[in-house]
Amino acid sequence: MLVLLAAVAGCSTSVTGSGAAADPTSTTTAATTTTRTTTRIPPTTTTEASKSTPVPLPTIDESAPAQYCEDPFPGALGKPMLAVVVETPAGRMRCDQAASVLVDYYAQRHDPTPGLPPLEVGPMTCNQVPEPAMPQVVCTDGKDVIYSMWPQR
Repeated sequence: MLVLLAAVAGCSTSVTGSGAAADPTSTTTAATTTTRTTTRIPPTTTTEASKSTPVPLPTIDESAPAQYCEDPFPGALGKPMLAVVVETPAGRMRCDQAASVLVDYYAQRHDPTPGLPPLEVGPMTCNQVPEPAMPQVVCTDGKDVIYSMWPQR
């Protein structure tokens, strides 16, 4: 019971054994002690893309087939925004996933400021478009393309 609690708590535990099957004709066995330490490191979801090679952001063709998501999320300046998932041959992203990436982006960059280096948000590279039209922030991972937009009323 103590070993189980130590493993769940992320502490070191000792495991004894040779890793090989026991020889039933042998009267003595050699034991080896192995210690495994588990350290939890929280995942980084958003980083400056300049620390790695970012995926280049595409120019958005507003007439391209896309899924306009209906559920608003808190975006630029804390105001409601909508996610758009552009249809691509390899794209598989859903609206809830797109909104999640964009919420993480806006948590780092609350104000819409063009010209900043891109951010990596999970597997995607995101940035404010240089001249906003319908798309405000564009994100891509090379397969999926998403963007944020203000609700059109």
